Amino acid sequence: MKYIIAYDGGGSKTHIMVLNLEGKIFFDKIGEGSNHQSIGGNKFKQVIGGLFLDAKQVLKIDDSDIELIYLGLSGADLESDFDKLNEACATIFNNVPFKVVNDAWIIMRSGLKEPFGAVAISGTGTNSAAINHQGERAILRSLGFTLGIYGGGLDIAREALHYAFRADELTYKDTILKDEALRLFSVKSMDDIVDMFYPVNNVDRIKFGELTKIVNDCAILGDEVSQAILIRVGKTLGYQTAGVIRQVGIEKEEVPVVVGGRVFSGKSSLLLDEFIISLNKICPKAYIVRPKYKPVIGAYLAALDELNIKQTDVHEKNLK
Repeated sequence: MKYIIAYDGGGSKTHIMVLNLEGKIFFDKIGEGSNHQSIGGNKFKQVIGGLFLDAKQVLKIDDSDIELIYLGLSGADLESDFDKLNEACATIFNNVPFKVVNDAWIIMRSGLKEPFGAVAISGTGTNSAAINHQGERAILRSLGFTLGIYGGGLDIAREALHYAFRADELTYKDTILKDEALRLFSVKSMDDIVDMFYPVNNVDRIKFGELTKIVNDCAILGDEVSQAILIRVGKTLGYQTAGVIRQVGIEKEEVPVVVGGRVFSGKSSLLLDEFIISLNKICPKAYIVRPKYKPVIGAYLAALDELNIKQTDVHEKNLK
């Protein structure tokens, strides 16, 4: 029996699965985060390599039993990233064939039956990518606001705190985000929050990210500032996704667009509604698709594409 090993490597966790060529799952485990940009190359090798060894030992398989290892990784953005990641993976996997891609591609594949379409991701960060029928691909640099990207959960959190401070200083509209920020950080005044961020940011990233949900909740309550934030982010995400679709020349086609990430799952419809409006201004036939599988399954399906194995009803039955 031949196996495919699929990885979904993110900043907070790494998901590995081992499946056969028909989609039957033999090993499923979640480990630590593996974004090399935040944990470094040595820790990356420990996380990816440790999961690899765990899988082989549990299944009692050798390298020769593995057809392909497919890794969808956050932090795989620039050519220099791929140089580091490919070098590290070559060390980990020895002579086993492997392929490293940005995790946007496996999220896209988790919602599509074939490698054609686009993806828009808004989780902690954001990214968009597209692929046409000829296999031409386009993906954003996804390197932060200064370098052209905007629309992740942390961007929403930053805006929430920005407008909470502006409300406190009477430089913009009042917003319940101010009271919610005080409650979140368990303080009595905005001056107390200043000490948390200046001169050095001492706030846990996960704690700070809770402001993202707060903006969504406040928007539902009718807070004008929160609503404006979601609309602005949705519009930007729509234009970013339309951009990668245009780069591969399919803006006039019926393009399935997979939306992934917790921001797109918010209870308020404002962000998604504005995303669709902005996207359809440029790509009028584009339509939204929700992911059918977990991203790690998207990595497995992308591995099938790489091996020229057609996805069939057998795969879908086994992957349920």
